[in-house]
Amino acid sequence: MQKFFSEFAGVTLFFAENGAQALECLAMHDVDVMFLDLTMPVLDGFGVLQQLPVNSYPTQVIVLSADVQQQAVERCVDAGANYFLAKPFSRGQVYSTLKKMGFSLIRENKGFPAEKKRTPPQTFYGNDYLYQFQEVANIALGRGAAIISDHCREFITMPLPNVAMLGCGELDMMISNLTQRADSTAIAQRFVGGGIHGEALICLYGNDIDLFGERLGFSTFGEKQSEVIVDIANLMVSSFLVSLSEQMNIPFSIRQPICLEEYMIRGGSEAINRELFTIEYSYQSEKMDMACDVLLMMDHDSTQVIRRFMETLQ
Repeated sequence: MQKFFSEFAGVTLFFAENGAQALECLAMHDVDVMFLDLTMPVLDGFGVLQQLPVNSYPTQVIVLSADVQQQAVERCVDAGANYFLAKPFSRGQVYSTLKKMGFSLIRENKGFPAEKKRTPPQTFYGNDYLYQFQEVANIALGRGAAIISDHCREFITMPLPNVAMLGCGELDMMISNLTQRADSTAIAQRFVGGGIHGEALICLYGNDIDLFGERLGFSTFGEKQSEVIVDIANLMVSSFLVSLSEQMNIPFSIRQPICLEEYMIRGGSEAINRELFTIEYSYQSEKMDMACDVLLMMDHDSTQVIRRFMETLQ
């Protein structure tokens, strides 16, 4: 967005790291258009919309989000958003949306530079491609949530995914944190595609897992609960990988998930002697007592494939 507006004259940009800062900025300045994300720390986009207006200036709102659930779009519109653009979006979409709203952008001349009031937050993981891939994973997460939401008719809440390189000790700690809940069930599922080899650890917990499975069409009638859990876990991983496959142009093949016994979890990463590329994300039903944590782990060769893919996006 910053690069897009740098091409036009007479544009003043303000940046906020979270929803609370956005409201403070709106209270202090007359802002014509606010570009609003939904998944943010401190106060999310839904919270920002609920607290508008904070002054008398008629600020218009364009939501830019990877959360493309139909309920998310409807909630934004009902709360007063003027437009909703799903990530990834093009510059042409932004330009045409602004034109519909009555804003004319003039190409920048040297004598009329765009004014930048506040530098955007610089949050890096130490490796730029990890930070950049987080947004790719975020888009995949949003599309996956939309698939699940459409099937179960429930709004799915989802924080930003975490993308990082983890060593053996860190991975052991993370796996322990995911599986230590007494009411959780752990499932493992392997996947391959385009030089990427990985394994997913899925942890389901909550009292409404059976109900959630029925909403998804996985009836417990005549089936063991473990089979329903495996079906749900498969959907949680495959819906994410389908979107990731579309973005990376890599077809993924996934194996049948298996429920893990406690002895399988203990010492499961003892053989790992180098860092792994990991993606951690979670889904939670807004109204039902059901949540899912997922940890995708990929080997060293997979990391090189992902790095090359990110280089093509530069």
